[in-house]
Amino acid sequence: MTYNNNTPKCTLYLAPSTIPNAGLGIFTSTALPSGTPLPGGFDAAIPISDMDFHNDGSHDAEDYHWMFSEYLWSSASIGKVMEYEAEKTSGFSWGYGALPNCHFWMINVMESSCDFDTVGLTPENSPGAGAFTGHYNRLAHAYEDVKAGGELFVSYGTNWFPTRESYMGLVPGEDDFEAGEEFIETVSELFESLVDSTTVKDDVHYMGQVRVDIWNMIVNSPYKSRPLAALPKAYKTAVRAMDVGIMQTEEELATHSVEYLEEHGKCLDHIHPQNSTIPHAGRGAFATRYLPKGTVVSSAPLIHIPDRDILTMYDDSEDGESRDLSKPIGQQLLLNYCWGHPKSSMLLCPYSHGTPFINHDRQDPNVKIQWMKNDDRYHNSSWLDEPVSFFDSEWTTNVMFEYVALREIQEGEEVLVDYGKEWDEAWNEHVKAWNPDESYVSPHELNKDYDLPLKTHEEDASVYTDIFGYHTDTDKKSGEREIYRIRARRPDPNNKNDGFVYDLEVIGSGNQVKRVKDVSQSQMHFYHKPYKADIFREGSFRHEMMIPDEMFPNAWR
Repeated sequence: MTYNNNTPKCTLYLAPSTIPNAGLGIFTSTALPSGTPLPGGFDAAIPISDMDFHNDGSHDAEDYHWMFSEYLWSSASIGKVMEYEAEKTSGFSWGYGALPNCHFWMINVMESSCDFDTVGLTPENSPGAGAFTGHYNRLAHAYEDVKAGGELFVSYGTNWFPTRESYMGLVPGEDDFEAGEEFIETVSELFESLVDSTTVKDDVHYMGQVRVDIWNMIVNSPYKSRPLAALPKAYKTAVRAMDVGIMQTEEELATHSVEYLEEHGKCLDHIHPQNSTIPHAGRGAFATRYLPKGTVVSSAPLIHIPDRDILTMYDDSEDGESRDLSKPIGQQLLLNYCWGHPKSSMLLCPYSHGTPFINHDRQDPNVKIQWMKNDDRYHNSSWLDEPVSFFDSEWTTNVMFEYVALREIQEGEEVLVDYGKEWDEAWNEHVKAWNPDESYVSPHELNKDYDLPLKTHEEDASVYTDIFGYHTDTDKKSGEREIYRIRARRPDPNNKNDGFVYDLEVIGSGNQVKRVKDVSQSQMHFYHKPYKADIFREGSFRHEMMIPDEMFPNAWR
């Protein structure tokens, strides 16, 4: 197959944001009516657990360099499964959860929470269990109509910008734009009165300059506020806003031409995720369309971690209040999604649509990574000559990978890259040493398979050592109550969808244990207890992907 004009074109682009000083943004080349699913497929989310505890400090005090704090979502926004995984967990969602900017007057994209599924891979049947995230299917859709060429915006939450005011300044929220709208209407009336009171031609010209000066005086006032920041800075734009409103002018400014995107943007929807063809890999990235040899399959900004040791997790000390440095218990799952080098402490973690889904093939990869060519908008190659210590004080992304097709890639073909010799050897050793855990119980399977009978505590109390459950009344008035014990099981006398009903002891108000009878399995939901999920199991595979030696900067070694 050869590339021709009938080959589907890109619909999602990475390009310079229309928001001043906001870096890069994400754009659509086709109109998206409200409610339309966004291209590129679903996002996944990597859980990151108790970073402050494991680094014996507080990120607020900047005891360790953790640039991911600018990109993380609360576990509540990711999904309830993540909420229970550790004491304090956040989620890194690498596509629509990381690429779009926030403009509170023009939020046009909404994301769902994640589902949880490990494609059937568990510690009972796969050495890949715990090596990839099960939080997936975070779907995005157009919340408002978006014009072709429009920038996509998500809400970061009302507290995100105020907590970063010291270095981001006063960023207006929705209420501030509404206040700015009212203010500009008042100024418009003032300007109209100036024109109406003037009849001499020279005076009309003079009053026009007066209006310009008044507007410049307003927006350059030393008394800063968020409503003031919501006003258009340029007088010409302000005049337009007086005619059609701030929202309309902001929408007009938040658009690149499709021709600009095709010439200067980086395509983001050449790949999409689905279940991998690679055994034990979980999910993978697949070609959305035919990709000729040399195609930049994806471009990915890189979040730097200058000291890889901050991903090490530790057991509690004897007092239970701090970490015990003599008892490392593993690495954050994030390590598996980052690139590194055996002679450096530096890690680089890509975020882009689909790239973290790209799996490994040592023998026949069809893409390679390379540094993007120097471009002030995307990639600053001078950073490759800076020492690792330089990155300790840098809080923006300014280097990028390109994933480039080594040969023709057919539509629907899985996209694969070489993770490097060290990764390949580590994985093979892990597979050899792995032993199945035949006693493993998956809470997620219990939530899906209602024909699977739950064991009572009398039959096997050890089944519930690592999991716990909640019971929800059918009327939902009592909310969820933690299950203390499953006391009895019997066939469902009403022959409903569930095969069994159960007698439970649940923890009610005041921590009182209450007996509940004839509970169907659909009224129960099970989760791993904190630090008992697959990703925390001893021996779960951890290894960064390896940047080829010939492209790794000497300054970082």
